Amino acid sequence: MHALLMMLMLDAAAQSAVPTPKWGQPVKNERQGGPLGLGVALGAPSGLAAKVWLGDWMATQFSVGGDLGWLGDLSVTGDYLFHFRPLNTNNSEYSVPLYAGAGVNLSTNTIVLQDSIWFGFRAVFGATVLVRALPVDLYIETAPTIYVLDEPTWAVDGQMGVRYYF
Repeated sequence: MHALLMMLMLDAAAQSAVPTPKWGQPVKNERQGGPLGLGVALGAPSGLAAKVWLGDWMATQFSVGGDLGWLGDLSVTGDYLFHFRPLNTNNSEYSVPLYAGAGVNLSTNTIVLQDSIWFGFRAVFGATVLVRALPVDLYIETAPTIYVLDEPTWAVDGQMGVRYYF
């Protein structure tokens, strides 16, 4: 239900246009609050999510939690992101930057697969809805991951969440 609501919101946002800033042009008026956003996420991993804006176009994000459906699972991720603004919403209330980046995932399981530790590199692709009048963002992303530690394997993680900026 929540995923459907998020997809409908993103679809509605994609139907409208916002002036696209030119490369290097400041876009600080996209949202209220400071550079640090803390919140919650559902997906892989489900748990706490954080984002730190390093400028108008770059940010780092982190999450800690567990994969839904895996008892005893614990994952920590960290990513470096580049934001693009190709969508015009024709609405000064919000903007919808897309982002891409790379990062790492460190996972373990303390119950089902005891003593297993996975470490891998991930690519991150997503979209965020920034509300100009509020210090919040809503986001949805996918992250294909190649694990190189424990046993080589791969996975495709995904997350959607909300963060409040301080």
